[in-house]
Amino acid sequence: MGRYHRRRGYSSYRRRRDPKAFFKFAAVLFVIAACAAAVIQTKRLSTTDAQIEKLEKQVSDLQTRLDEVNKVVPQALLEQAVSGLALDYQKLYPEMKAEAGTFAENDAKAVYLTFDDGPSSNTEAILDALKQTGQKATFFVVGKNIAGREAVVKRIVEEGHTIGIHGYSHDYGATYESVEAFLEDFHQAYDAVYQACGVYPTVFRFPGGSVNAYSRVTYQQIIAEMVRRGFVYYDWNVSSEDATGKAYTAEELIQTVMAGVAKEEHPIVLLHDAADKKETANAVAALVEQLQSQGYYCDKLTPTVQPVTFSYSG
Repeated sequence: MGRYHRRRGYSSYRRRRDPKAFFKFAAVLFVIAACAAAVIQTKRLSTTDAQIEKLEKQVSDLQTRLDEVNKVVPQALLEQAVSGLALDYQKLYPEMKAEAGTFAENDAKAVYLTFDDGPSSNTEAILDALKQTGQKATFFVVGKNIAGREAVVKRIVEEGHTIGIHGYSHDYGATYESVEAFLEDFHQAYDAVYQACGVYPTVFRFPGGSVNAYSRVTYQQIIAEMVRRGFVYYDWNVSSEDATGKAYTAEELIQTVMAGVAKEEHPIVLLHDAADKKETANAVAALVEQLQSQGYYCDKLTPTVQPVTFSYSG
């Protein structure tokens, strides 16, 4: 049985069942980095120091990612991949992409509350609590739950929170069967969110996390493809334990989260807002108040926030 680990940033791909997809992703970074460097050279005569500094930061970020790729992909293969043909699934849903940003420095006082599995009536209660306290959060919604609750999805966006994708069916076996199956499920959720609120999500959370018992065969290819399309995914390093099957009270959930936050420098907290998570909804206002009393504030995830991701070692 393998061991699951949490780490910051995107993990290197240790076991390459199909390296072609990975090489393609690496090739894209290689080309982008080269182009960005060229842009800086041509802009130096006509841009301000601030603009040059911004461009250099972007190149540095791309170079860091490329260096991580080079640790596992020989340079000769990387250069060869530049001229290779696209994999068939890369041609699916060509409109489904996001603009990759540059990761910012972490704010030591920011806590990222994330809610999976909504929308539901509990989502509305959580939004009420966040509005009352003036804090922001991220909602990773399940596409099939949106019908009839489009107004809740729209409210999430209108009140300044981040809407992210947590799949459409939430059927792990079907979703992770292949890269094509994952893309189809994601696209359904992607479209459902847009139809509800007019916004295309740029961040997402894998059902079950990026590495789980169902995705062990396909996760590397899926991650490579989603990152190639510009999306940013987030796992978590603090869990409220509200989905373990045990009936915790709101106070117990708060204590669990506070203990976890105290141990992390960049806490991304897993909570749930499904229809049966009433105690989680009841806990939010008091949880936020306790975080604020210790000098924290609650912020939303955006593509510039450093990810916390899982890695797998067999």
